[in-house]
Amino acid sequence: MRKSAFVLLFVSSLLALAWSKAPACTSVRIKTADNLVFYARTMEGEWTLRTVLGIVPRGTAYRGTLPDGSAKGVAWKNKYAFVGMFDFGMPLASDGMNEKGLVVGQLFLPGYAGYEPFEASRAGKTLAQYEFGTWLLSTFGSVAEVRKGYRQVRVCQGPSDTAGPLPLHYVIHDPTGDCVVIEFTPGKVTLYENPLGVMTNSPTFDWMLTNLDNYINLSVDNVPRKTLKGVTLKQFGEGSGLYGLPGDYSPPSRFVRMVALSQAALPAKGADAGLNQAITILDDVDIPLGAVRGFEGKEARFDKTIWSVVADTARLRYYYRSMDNKNWRYVDLAKAFAGARGIQSIPVFIPVDYPDTTAQATPMQN
Repeated sequence: MRKSAFVLLFVSSLLALAWSKAPACTSVRIKTADNLVFYARTMEGEWTLRTVLGIVPRGTAYRGTLPDGSAKGVAWKNKYAFVGMFDFGMPLASDGMNEKGLVVGQLFLPGYAGYEPFEASRAGKTLAQYEFGTWLLSTFGSVAEVRKGYRQVRVCQGPSDTAGPLPLHYVIHDPTGDCVVIEFTPGKVTLYENPLGVMTNSPTFDWMLTNLDNYINLSVDNVPRKTLKGVTLKQFGEGSGLYGLPGDYSPPSRFVRMVALSQAALPAKGADAGLNQAITILDDVDIPLGAVRGFEGKEARFDKTIWSVVADTARLRYYYRSMDNKNWRYVDLAKAFAGARGIQSIPVFIPVDYPDTTAQATPMQN
């Protein structure tokens, strides 16, 4: 399929997002005691996506989309192969990891995102905001390279007559643990250093960091007993130090919760333990269907965790699961790229399989 046809299909597919006012996404970085880095992320929303896991080899040709929908923007070819979540069956990743272990996540920033004004004289350097993450994945091998080169392209609002504004901001990680956030707001482009490795949605990233000051009292240590005029006050159970940690699913609360849990968890050691810790912490923002709801007219709409991923940047494995199948699967990047002949895809939404272990029962040994 030609790239122009890809663009038209992608834009028309985005119609599913147009009515959703505030989709949710959460990402968090986990570092192990032996300096292994894991990135974990969820995609939430009220829609049913046609997500596939895509494998894009080196040399794949792309062309940026202009605001009028024409594929006449910046032309580039993949310097680095990558895998990622393609939410509309397209070679444009909502999230992914490349062969160097660079990870890019596109998360929603409703109410705050605003992109650069289109200039016809710079059309050859222009792409749409939903293509920026793919360009980063295919062009850079480290966060340090992103810092130096992310302004090589001009990021404009893509076609929005049917798709809506699709407001995005971007988080970038690499295997060293380095992390930055890039946000386009009206009249401004900002690259933030992200030492905590967490990102959610609105408001902007600097506000999220300031909001952490409201939770300076939180502690991993249980609160000690206190005596007031002969009356002893004591905790009801374990975890009293984190009393007040927000448990709702709003973006600021998810941000605080992910910072608290990722910083409080004892560093795991080894790749398998690091993966387990990343999955465990990410589970804390998995939305049960019905827990977050709104209305369009009289029709109820329900947010849900559509898919989740964990990127193992050391072993170059990209783990994923879907809302209906909580069993984790993964793609080994080295194997995937070795056999790739053009863009390939793997289904994400498949029936769940719970193994029957009854026949494994054996007599107890004294």
